[in-house]
Amino acid sequence: MVLYPTLVLDKTYLPVSIFSHKKAFLLELLNKCEVLEHYKTISLHSPSRNYPAPLVIRIPVLIRHWESSPTRRAVFIRDNFTCAYCGKTVKDNEATIDHIVPKSRGGKWQWENLVTCCSECNQKKGNKTPKEAGMELLFKPKKPSNFQISLNRWKNRFNEEFLGALSLYGIRNVEAI
Repeated sequence: MVLYPTLVLDKTYLPVSIFSHKKAFLLELLNKCEVLEHYKTISLHSPSRNYPAPLVIRIPVLIRHWESSPTRRAVFIRDNFTCAYCGKTVKDNEATIDHIVPKSRGGKWQWENLVTCCSECNQKKGNKTPKEAGMELLFKPKKPSNFQISLNRWKNRFNEEFLGALSLYGIRNVEAI
């Protein structure tokens, strides 16, 4: 089953998430959102009708950007499944979490202290800081917004219409995510 991305805006028209076109269509049927734009080339089919798939929807609430603690999966998605030390792309089942400041030295489970790591680099670093292990971080980890996590999660499914909608709402240079 192919799922297409739908841009979700809050009541102030700020991008807050990305839903599947099917979830957005369901919200439209239930009158829980306002569809601002439909896909021109994608539709949903019933036995008797075709419905255009939502491309951009607005939900009638103001999304508060709450503080969330990181999950393993969210760290992997933030880092694009890339080892922070050697740059190797790792599969979901091969990825590990590394504490930059080890837990035994007071390192916390915080966005700024967690990176995706391949098992080889994680073993090499061990219970040391990157400096002590003679290793260098390829990027500085930071807390992403929930929308950035959504962008990373969906980026392999972007199409030209969706990229156009992102651009229209001020999101450019998606390749750099």
